[in-house]
Parts: sequence; structure tokens; C-alpha cells
Amino acid sequence: MPGIELPIDDIRRAAADPAFCAAMDALYVELDAEIDERRPVCLNRGVCCDFERYGHRLYVTAVELAYFIANADGPLRAGGPAGDCPYHEGGVCVARAGRPVGCRVFFCDPDAQDWQGPLTERILERLRHVGARFGVPYAYVEWRSALRALCERGDGPAEPSC
Repeated sequence: MPGIELPIDDIRRAAADPAFCAAMDALYVELDAEIDERRPVCLNRGVCCDFERYGHRLYVTAVELAYFIANADGPLRAGGPAGDCPYHEGGVCVARAGRPVGCRVFFCDPDAQDWQGPLTERILERLRHVGARFGVPYAYVEWRSALRALCERGDGPAEPSC
């Protein structure tokens, strides 16, 4: 996709690497436990997944995309209706296992505003280290654009059928 610089071959290679997936599993288990300890409340039940209506953009790293591909249950989805996340169906996320950090950390709970930003920044730094360890260059891109770029390049070992 024009304007998007994604290391697609590196993303697909990492997605097929069990050691990469284990490292990401461990990182996400820690992240989810830290979030659970804070007991944030979801007040909108997925409204934020309608990016256009909510006035929200989800950004992801190349490392998160690799993990998402590794956990995809079926072909990648490049677009959603009217600006929705393509993995938001009937008010629920259908891609929970591989969902990006932004999806895990964001809560509309007013009490979450104090910790969301610092936690996100800390995790992004850890994602940089995972990327460096597994040869995935750092990229930070808008979610739906990244999915479209991956679908447009349907070659490689972790080929999605979009």
C-alpha cells in the first residue's frame, strides 16, 4: 500500500517462528495480568472498535502484526464495514488471542487514563526489543492500513488469503 512501510517478509517469517510466538505469549501474559490487577471497566462494550464513529485510530507495531498473523484463525481481514475493525463482530472481538497492545490497554474507564499511556509506552519499548531479537524492524502503522498492506502482498510463508 502506498505510504506504508512494512517489513512484510520479516513479519511473516517471525509469525512462523515458534520462539518468537513464545516470547510474545510471555509478554502478553504479563501485560494482561498487569491490566487485570488494575480492574479497569469497559463502559462502551466495543464502541471504540468502530473507529470512525468513536474518532479513534488503532496503531500497531510490525511485531504485533507478526503475532496477530501467527494467531489468526482463518484468512486475514482487510476491512470492516463503515470504519469498524474487521475483527469486531456483533459487539465482540473475534481475534482476542492475537489482538494488539492498543486493544488490550485501551479502556474508556476514566480511572484508566492515568496508567494507559505509561503502560503502553513501556510495552512498546519491550516490543522494540522483541523485534530486534527476532529481526523484525520497528514500524508503527495504522491497523486497517497494515492489514490491507499484508493482504495486498499475499506471498510468503504465512500467506493470508484475503
